[in-house]
Amino acid sequence: MHGFIRRRASVMAPLPRFCAALGVMGGVAWAVTFGTASWAAGAQAAYPERSIRLIVPFAAGSAADTLSRVVASALSDELGQPLVVDNKGGAGGTIGTVDIARAKPDGYTLGIAAQGTFVNNQVLYKSPGYDSIKDFTFISEIADVQNLLVVDTKSPYQDAPSLLAAIKAKPAETFRYSSSGVGTSHHIAGATVAQMLNKPLLHVPYTGAPQGLGAIISGDVDMGLYNLPAAIGLVRGGKLRALAVTGPKRSTLLPDVPTMQESGLTNYSVTLWWGLVGPAGLPANVSTRLHAALDKVMSQPALRDKLIGQGFTLPDTPLPKPAAFEALVRQDLAKWVPVLKELGTAAQ
Repeated sequence: MHGFIRRRASVMAPLPRFCAALGVMGGVAWAVTFGTASWAAGAQAAYPERSIRLIVPFAAGSAADTLSRVVASALSDELGQPLVVDNKGGAGGTIGTVDIARAKPDGYTLGIAAQGTFVNNQVLYKSPGYDSIKDFTFISEIADVQNLLVVDTKSPYQDAPSLLAAIKAKPAETFRYSSSGVGTSHHIAGATVAQMLNKPLLHVPYTGAPQGLGAIISGDVDMGLYNLPAAIGLVRGGKLRALAVTGPKRSTLLPDVPTMQESGLTNYSVTLWWGLVGPAGLPANVSTRLHAALDKVMSQPALRDKLIGQGFTLPDTPLPKPAAFEALVRQDLAKWVPVLKELGTAAQ
């Protein structure tokens, strides 16, 4: 209203008429302002009004895919709109992650962030196509997991110490390990073994975890270090033999399988995390709504039991704020970028 009430010497309306006009105009302005504010508040409260695309930058059947589908189903119920999982695997997760970064920041395209895509790929790719901090809105970490060192059941190696001893004894690149792509935790886990043994391994990347695990079963490669949720079914089904877990502690799902540290690689520890993100510039009301909904579903005992039973480790609830998730990414960039450079993993 301050822009309307101005002293103008050339226009002198009678005081009563002026006040009456001012009252009418003020009422109109107030009504318009109030109506606009009410509409904006209603629009914010209405989110989401339609289905949401959830980009998973990894193949169907991967651990990230398994996690995403469980969480997406629960979030669909909580938000009242379907979250449609869209697998966009390839190039170590960079293809799908670029799509997340380039999406319209309206809350209708979200994505799964992974340690491999947000940290490792900043070293392994000369130009991954996104900045892990500037190009995203962080919502929350969802889960973390350790990997599983596996071989085919026909392999002569019955335990990790015998396999590691054979790797050390034989010529460089005698042993082949598969992964779901350059920059994935499977790749880094194998590169770390090679670095600690001072014996190069031949890395054979595939388009996804199912393909890489299949290569072990078929004998095309000798071993792999895959996310526990992706590999445990094949271990339980008698298709693969589990030799060690890559985290600092044994898994409660496979209590008889030792850690890599117990198997002779002192200080070896490779784990990874996943989280929910949107493109940069996501409206605050949208990210707040998503964080609250995610916090609610991640508190459900049935969901927690299901994911923990598949090998995932879940954060405590209430979930940490988005700033804590961003801080985790920054922390891991500072920690792992120098390590990856030391490992000698080449940029693509």
